[in-house]
Amino acid sequence: MNIESPAMPYNFADLEPSISRDTLVFHFLRHQRVCYDRMLAMVRGTELERLTLIELIRATERNPAQHALYRYAAEVYNHDLYWNSMGPRGGGPPSGLVGEHLHERFGSYDRFVRDFTAAASEHFGSGWLWLVWRSGTLEILTTSNAGTPLVRGDVPLLALDLWEHAYYLDHQNRRSAYVKAFLEELVNWDTANRTLAELVAGEEARVSAHPRLVAESSIRTAGLGVP
Repeated sequence: MNIESPAMPYNFADLEPSISRDTLVFHFLRHQRVCYDRMLAMVRGTELERLTLIELIRATERNPAQHALYRYAAEVYNHDLYWNSMGPRGGGPPSGLVGEHLHERFGSYDRFVRDFTAAASEHFGSGWLWLVWRSGTLEILTTSNAGTPLVRGDVPLLALDLWEHAYYLDHQNRRSAYVKAFLEELVNWDTANRTLAELVAGEEARVSAHPRLVAESSIRTAGLGVP
């Protein structure tokens, strides 16, 4: 099996008082761990067992007969990013590459906070809130239930769980209070910065290795043709 067992990147009590130890223990053991165990049982002894988690998500999403497996795999991935999107002593505006691109895309951190909070509030039912990298810029989007942006070709940088079990013990049905605590006290921008730095480095390496191919591709995309 090429998929490691899920693990928390910090102690269960490390996010208190923003998120309680009880919430994290319940969330990790009764949700992500259960999804992992069910996913493992479904792939054991099959050709799917050799796939990485991301490969498994993309392969099963395309097959309606495997959607139960897709949902379990996606929830394992989504939760891994969610845990790493938070940390002790987190919160506040980002610096580094994400800070630069966030200001370029939204104009200000305050505008990003308004858009991020509005997206969470407007999302109906269970799902996920994401900050993703798409076509050279940052975008905010939501997915329903176990949905993940990986299958859209986007690169997730941050994930926030919008299922009620993620916040009900601490905030009851006040999703906006949960999102506020995430942004002000929990968000770990280091995770997003590391992912974005790897993406930018990869793009620069491709340009350096194949400058003519990149230029020709850009021309074709613009519909101008190549001489």
